[in-house]
Amino acid sequence: MVHQLLVPPQEIRTDRLLLTPLHPRDVDDVHRLFADARTWTHLPAGRHRSRAQTVEMVQAKIGGRIRHGLGSWLVRSVHDGGFLGVAGVDMTAGHVWNLGYRFVPESWGNGYATEAAAAAVRAAHDTAPDVPVTGRVLTNNSGSAVVLRRSGLALRWQGTTATPTPDGVERQVWADRALSDEQFGWLVAHA
Repeated sequence: MVHQLLVPPQEIRTDRLLLTPLHPRDVDDVHRLFADARTWTHLPAGRHRSRAQTVEMVQAKIGGRIRHGLGSWLVRSVHDGGFLGVAGVDMTAGHVWNLGYRFVPESWGNGYATEAAAAAVRAAHDTAPDVPVTGRVLTNNSGSAVVLRRSGLALRWQGTTATPTPDGVERQVWADRALSDEQFGWLVAHA
């Protein structure tokens, strides 16, 4: 495996955000975020219950960046360096970028997710222009769907799968372009 230090730095600075590639030193901040029940109100089962779970996720995201040239970032404020969240795109087994973002509740309502998501979509287009950028959300998470729409993605599918959801909640697949049958099938199966 190529060591992370051999991969070119991919820091992105927006008007208000500093996005730096995830690093093992970020595990404590990331774990506090992913273990915070407030960030999982739409899917409580996703909450991280152990630090080891977060370590595994961060390692997977670092490995994905090394393999595919792009991945998730730690998001901090450019003004005070405060930790705001995690955002970015990660390559899936379905050969599409998955756009994801999770922010500390104290930062919600400031447009940070949209700003970070837009930067991630631009980076994905620059890195692999032929690979679709996608997002998967639940219908009880309308705020996240708004971020996907504002980032240039459109709703491609809504429905249920064998994976349980809260009562009355459906899954959605969003994408920035038309998907191949294989990509669409993978996304719906993993929505």
